[in-house]
Amino acid sequence: MIDDYDKTMELMHKMEAQLPIPARPTAAFFRSVQKKGIRVTRDQQLQIKHLVYAGDEGGIMCDVTLSRDAKEALLVSITHLRIDPRHPLAREIRAYQKERTKRLTQSGGLREPHSYTIRPRKRGRG
Repeated sequence: MIDDYDKTMELMHKMEAQLPIPARPTAAFFRSVQKKGIRVTRDQQLQIKHLVYAGDEGGIMCDVTLSRDAKEALLVSITHLRIDPRHPLAREIRAYQKERTKRLTQSGGLREPHSYTIRPRKRGRG
């Protein structure tokens, strides 16, 4: 098991009370979205707007969709975001990131980030 489920849920509830949370992309996240043609600068401030727990496979996933008019949501693991060290939850988030990264490395998990895009379903007429 990668995450301690109870601790992870506790952190998520604390984070949800603080949304939106400013974050910056890691180098790996930057490279990943650039390959997909998504324009993000290395130091661009992103806003974590929503959280989803994707189990051990994905951990805490953050919605950092770039604009209100975006046609796709952009979700990324919190391990691929840098939180401002002055944020009230920065230490707890960083501890989660370190522990998750350590456990993923030990289990032979992926090193490069995976981002998920979600396209709205087309509604049928009915």
